[in-house]
This record gives sequence, structure tokens and C-alpha cells, in this order.
Amino acid sequence: MSPILIALLVFVALGLAATAWLRRTPSSPSASQASERGAAQLGTLRWRDFTRLVLQAMHGRGYRTVVEDGMPADGIPTDGGDIVLERGGERTLLSVKYGSASIVGAQALLGLVGSATLRGTQKVIVVTPGRFDEEATRLARQQDIELIDGEDLWPEVRPYVARPAQDAAPAPAPVETATPANPKMLGIAWGAAAVVAAVAWMIAQGLEPASTASPAAPDTASQTPAAPAAPVAATPAIERVDVVPTDPAALEQRRKETANAISTLFGVDRAFWSTQSTLLVYLSTDVADPSSELCPLLERYPELAASRVQMQPPQGSTKPVRFKQCRSY
Repeated sequence: MSPILIALLVFVALGLAATAWLRRTPSSPSASQASERGAAQLGTLRWRDFTRLVLQAMHGRGYRTVVEDGMPADGIPTDGGDIVLERGGERTLLSVKYGSASIVGAQALLGLVGSATLRGTQKVIVVTPGRFDEEATRLARQQDIELIDGEDLWPEVRPYVARPAQDAAPAPAPVETATPANPKMLGIAWGAAAVVAAVAWMIAQGLEPASTASPAAPDTASQTPAAPAAPVAATPAIERVDVVPTDPAALEQRRKETANAISTLFGVDRAFWSTQSTLLVYLSTDVADPSSELCPLLERYPELAASRVQMQPPQGSTKPVRFKQCRSY
């Protein structure tokens, strides 16, 4: 079977299989969208109303508010200060960082651990209707501070938020129908199938033996002594991927083709070279791990096999940057 036919069969089979799988897999953007809408709704509340919702959520976790001297009866400070909670004999400092669509940075977390010690609390919880940036998330991990952003808070406070009448109406029972596949996901799936097909074509082409022409044996009994066979013409040299080219333009072309191929992998938003030995891979989802697919693409070329791969999580993700090296030097 010819290499091009093998590649075509691989491309069609993988593409059709991915399309069928995407159509069978129910997409569930509703929960994520509802969480985003809820977080946006929290950002429109006044500070005191938002803090009251946060306290209700904390009470749902088993905490009680410690009302200190000079504080209102509901335990919410009039000056927007931090609140002391208690559960099972352990005290916790609750800090509410409020602001519409706010992004809380590390600066807002500085000093909270010291303040907690002065007020006799053992833990710190910081809540915001917005989100925390990467620096704040890293500092919170170092100081053992629990962070709750708007999307994480919404499921806990939703029972205490009055919903509009149209949201309160029961949703109709889902009908078992084929789920239309997301066009973007279909494009990614067929792009990945094309990459795998290209790899299959190169492998099949490398395994295909070179054809040598064999002269037909003479069919006549009486023949003059055969002349020495003419040497077979040498097969034109084919560019080998396992040999590092000396032309800088050829090297750059290899790097560009590899980055473009990796950009089509499932879960990858884009990929490009930040240096000659570092490939930046921006992920479109924080659950994706394209290592098993991108390493074969890098290892095709010896000069790229030991490149350092820096995988950036999607914007807003709390997961750290991951580094990988498919092959050591």
C-alpha cells in the first residue's frame, strides 16, 4: 500500500471517529455559563449585601460569626474590616475583597497572616466576587491562605440569592437527541487527524523499500554472450529528517512547521518559539496534556528533540506553568 493511501486512510478514519465522538459527548457549557453569570451578579451588589451573602455561605460550612465589642449585631464591620469566624474551637479570619469585576493582586494579601495572629485566629479565608491573579494565587499557596473567587463562591451563595421569575421556572426535560458538535472542536479534531496522517505518511515512506529494476531474462535459447549489465542509475537523494541541515533557512523552516503542527493539537491554543531552544505552548483548557502528541513532532528532527517546552495554562487558570523536555541532551 502506498504511503499516500495509508495517510489518507488514517486521516479519514481518525477524523470520522473524532466527529462521532464529539457528537455523542454532551457538551455542558451551561454550568460554566451559569457560574460566570452568578459571579457577575455578585459583583453588582453593595459591599454589605455581598458580605452578608458570604457570611451565609460560611454559616453553611459550619462557621459562626464572632461579634466583637463595638460591632453591629450581624457581625459585619461598618468600616469594611475583616471578620472573625469560629468553628469547632478554631478561629478563622475572613477578609472580603469587594469590587465589581475585580482582580485581586498579591498586594491585597500582604499582612493578612500577621493580622490573623494578632486577632487570635489560626486560618485566613479571602473572598472576592471577581478573581485572583497568578501572583496572589502563588502567595496564598505559600502562606496557606484559602482563596474563594466569584465562580467558586456562586454555588455556595446561590440558595440565598433571589432569582428572577424566568430563572425560577423549571427547565423542560432534556430530549435525547444528537448533540451538534462544536465547529471549533471539529476543526481541532480534523487538524489533529491531519497531523497524525502526515506522521503516518512519513513513517510509511521511510519504511518503504527502494525499488530496484530487474532486467527481464532473455527468452531465446541461442544468444550471444550477455554483455555486462549496465550499472543502475543511482536514486536521487531524498532529504532526511534525521540529518541536521546546515542551511539556517532550512532549520527555521523545520521549527516553523513543527510549531504550526503543535498548534493544531487538541487542547492547544497556539505554539511558537520564544528562543531557539524553548517552545511556548499556550493551552486552551487546563485539563489538556498534549505531551504524548507533541513529543513525536519534536523528536522528528534531532535539533529540536531536546527542546524545552513551556506549557502555559489558559488565562484565569490557577494551575502553574508546566515544563517538559521530550528528550535529554
